[in-house]
Amino acid sequence: MNEGAVEDVRAVERSGKHIVEFDPVNGGSVTTQLASALATASGREVTELPPIGEWVDCDAIEQLFDSHDSETELSVSFEFEEYQVFLSSIGRIVVTSGSNEFGV
Repeated sequence: MNEGAVEDVRAVERSGKHIVEFDPVNGGSVTTQLASALATASGREVTELPPIGEWVDCDAIEQLFDSHDSETELSVSFEFEEYQVFLSSIGRIVVTSGSNEFGV
């Protein structure tokens, strides 16, 4: 994991939601940011998480976000364990525990 890519991340915890904002252009790998957000939201180290690739196609997410036109917003949402995950091309990841709705 590239530690430098995660240092510029701003995270906020509120009402069962863990919100991470990152630089979508210079912030490094989207899935690295995603893994860091999931680890923090679940109170674990990244290495303690089950492989994220068992829940979502990480290569497809990287390709989507790498080739995305920055003029429009792209978002992906999925479930990971008991968490709802929302990932946006504006540089925001929202991890919500339980059966709450996605929110940005």
